[in-house]
Amino acid sequence: MSIIITRTRVKEKCGIADTSLDTTIDNLIAELGPAIEYSLRPEFIADTGNTGLQATLNLGATEIVCSELLAQILRPAGAAESISIAGLSLGPIKDAEDRDGLRAQGLARLAPYLKADPSASSRTSVRAAGRPDEASV
Repeated sequence: MSIIITRTRVKEKCGIADTSLDTTIDNLIAELGPAIEYSLRPEFIADTGNTGLQATLNLGATEIVCSELLAQILRPAGAAESISIAGLSLGPIKDAEDRDGLRAQGLARLAPYLKADPSASSRTSVRAAGRPDEASV
């Protein structure tokens, strides 16, 4: 079985009611879904009898897609600008910054089920000649 990320669920979590972003959402699901699934250990994806686990994997993946969608909405020129005049401020909704919170939440949800990171097991410290390393500064 594979991860299930639906447009309906993404729209619901992002508070989107119209259809103007449907193609963008579908494209994000098609792009990110397989990458997220690839990063998970196969035994967890295959454990279809554990409905709680499957719900957790699907929710984590959905949160990551939602985060990217909200980030894309804020990318157009001027979308993050604000103006203040005599104590009146106009600008983006402050909750829009929570898109990073969604990403972190999704990643934290999936963390126990991720494949081992081969680069995390061996760390090599390289220092340029004549430059002190961080510990001696």
